Amino acid sequence: MSKTVLITGASTGMGEALTFEYVARGWNVAATMRDPARANQAFAGLDNVLVTRLDVTDAASIEQAVRETVERFGAVDAVVNAAGYGQLGAVEEVSPAQARDQFETNVVGIVQVVQAVLPHMRERGSGHILNVGSMGGHVSLPTMAVYCASKSAVQNLTEGLAKELDPLGIRVTLVEPAGFDTNFGTSAKLPARSVADYADSYAAMAEFAKQAVRGDLTRSMAAVADITGVEEPPVHLAVATAGLEMVRGHFAELLDEYARWESVTAATD
Repeated sequence: MSKTVLITGASTGMGEALTFEYVARGWNVAATMRDPARANQAFAGLDNVLVTRLDVTDAASIEQAVRETVERFGAVDAVVNAAGYGQLGAVEEVSPAQARDQFETNVVGIVQVVQAVLPHMRERGSGHILNVGSMGGHVSLPTMAVYCASKSAVQNLTEGLAKELDPLGIRVTLVEPAGFDTNFGTSAKLPARSVADYADSYAAMAEFAKQAVRGDLTRSMAAVADITGVEEPPVHLAVATAGLEMVRGHFAELLDEYARWESVTAATD
């Protein structure tokens, strides 16, 4: 019997690519998105794909999508929380409302989807939840601090969730991409205002983006599909080695800084 995966944010980018990867492996797929009219037209020709509405900021739409998935395929064996967007801007430029919206979608949205599927998974004593984080959750970047903060929250949420669910037979994975050639940049939201003094920060970010080695979207999503539902999946899965090297460098710098100030730390005991 085929297993079933529910994917949020399946209209574009990683969610769209994952839909095809799971289908190729014989999975049933609930490809969910805020506006089903934006679904890839190829989805309509796939018998084992259900396209339905799910807005991660709308609890009623989440519950409805889960019900439709269970009614159509009988169960939800895995969930991929791929929905999200990037908020651009220096911290001073981003309005409080924009910061709240970023966390409402990227963090609270995951919480709501997880809460909707967990009763089904707990009843069956199995399941796999995959949350899409970012290497930016480890290494924050100038003019993207609010976005990176949301991904850091996803990281900690996922790690804690994995510890809670492991005794119940439900596995959890944090998927950590470094960046792909998707519509992420064009769909990102501009800050509420502009402060000229941050020109150097924007220039540094532009230089970083220009030199960054991007991952292969197809290969990366194939890797995610391949580890879904395996007996002992990783809690952390880096996709694209460039991001992994960036994080290794960050942790080395962090440990070095702790060591240099350890005498001060010791005096606080």
